[in-house]
Amino acid sequence: MLITNSAQIREIERIMIEEYCYPSLLLMETAGRRCAEFLLRTYPDTRDFLILCGPGNNGGDGIVIARYLYSQGRHPQVFYTRPSTQMTGDVQVNFQILEKAGIPHTYYTDNTAADLARYLKETPSCVVVDALLGTGTRQALKSPVKDILDTVREYPQHAVVAIDLPSGLLGDTGVLLNEPLSCAHTLALELPKICHYVQPAAEYCGKVEVIDLYMYGTILDRLGIKFELLNDTLIREWYLPRRENTHKGSYGHVMLAGGSKGKPGAIGLAAQAALEVGAGLCTAFIPGSITTAFHRQGMEHMSIPYGSENAAYLNETAGDVFGSYLEDKSAVVLGPGLGNTPETAVFLRKALERIKLPTVLDADALNILAEHPDLWKLIAENSDGYYSNTVITPHPGEMARLLGVDTDDIQKRRYEQALKLAQLRKVVVVLKGAGTLIAAPNGTAYICTAGNAGMATAGAGDVLSGVVAGLMAQGYNSLKAAAMGVYLHASAGDCLTAELGPEGVTAGKISSAVSPVLHQIVD
Repeated sequence: MLITNSAQIREIERIMIEEYCYPSLLLMETAGRRCAEFLLRTYPDTRDFLILCGPGNNGGDGIVIARYLYSQGRHPQVFYTRPSTQMTGDVQVNFQILEKAGIPHTYYTDNTAADLARYLKETPSCVVVDALLGTGTRQALKSPVKDILDTVREYPQHAVVAIDLPSGLLGDTGVLLNEPLSCAHTLALELPKICHYVQPAAEYCGKVEVIDLYMYGTILDRLGIKFELLNDTLIREWYLPRRENTHKGSYGHVMLAGGSKGKPGAIGLAAQAALEVGAGLCTAFIPGSITTAFHRQGMEHMSIPYGSENAAYLNETAGDVFGSYLEDKSAVVLGPGLGNTPETAVFLRKALERIKLPTVLDADALNILAEHPDLWKLIAENSDGYYSNTVITPHPGEMARLLGVDTDDIQKRRYEQALKLAQLRKVVVVLKGAGTLIAAPNGTAYICTAGNAGMATAGAGDVLSGVVAGLMAQGYNSLKAAAMGVYLHASAGDCLTAELGPEGVTAGKISSAVSPVLHQIVD
């Protein structure tokens, strides 16, 4: 599903009105009617609706909603923030109809503020409709809108439904201008907006329902929208089915490097996940001290131990040796369990100098990159110039270190920061967390709303790295492998949580669930 920004949605409306001669008044009528139909379906037993309307088109949609609810025997009460003389043209027309129909309405002022509080108190079963502000909002909220929201917040028993977006959000980001109302539903007109899925804004949107306004699909093709919600349909579209006359070599060979004394699990989980998602072969380059522990984790993956049984870390010489094993490989994973030491930093440098294959960098590889930013130039050399051959999979803390900012800055602007790093460093960025974002250097981005808190478990990120590399090895380009890997990984976590509860999810179980989830989607 495509996700738009404010400029794109304005352009869609402009084309409809100016080029297709679609009356703007009819556009508002359609939006309000379709939203009212949703409210009637979702709240069939509710008689009372409080409609909060601003002076712009969002408020006009709210007035149309009130009319349709009234025509169906419901009891809408409209509070509006500007006198009718300050409303835009189409909104004024609908307001005049509202007045002629005798629908109750109140101009919110200091003198009528108590009326709003009284209505909320005396009508405990009413549904609140937030039609105050739309995608054009750019500044922190002021009176009277802020006062209205603060009053409604005092009565949390009321369900809130936002039209297009909860007031207090920026349409193009996850940033909060002010704290919005916590909504049960947000009715996205025609297409969802960025704020509907990017945290922290998404937390306030509730369940996002897309309201079809019957605009022409050819318009969307013209806009070149590059942000998309991951779903089953995309996975089916991208899926590469296996041919009958093939063998293990047909599905690629993943080479991993990592692990250190006391940390054999991360590299083992990544290796197993690469095989679980369908890679034909998998070999891990590991320090000799963890060889036995590594092989206890699985029978299918191979290893190339470096050094004696006392070798705790991969080092400079190991980097040269590692490079000599890359010739027949298909994809590389660097970082799980590697350790962040002076010797592993030199190993990573040597490895990056030799790699010319699709690569996933995770965990300690990212921490080393943050401390040695000159290594980025080696990664840039392994780019195809469009999607990049390199995928990095930072969690917010790692992302903050890579950009030299606070973790809070990452979490407040996840979408912008993911795109910034992708374009700055010419890599595909997987910014993990609630609403994992995948961003490419060309501006293309995906967001995954699957996944849950049960996946906050040791090794889950290592499994993701292995899944992405396993898909790369099978021929998926870096962006599709990253996006598909994130979605399958998160969906596996959802299936496990539904079965076991969040406390029962482990990284190994996620790995084993990825392939069943894939084939549930594509079969």
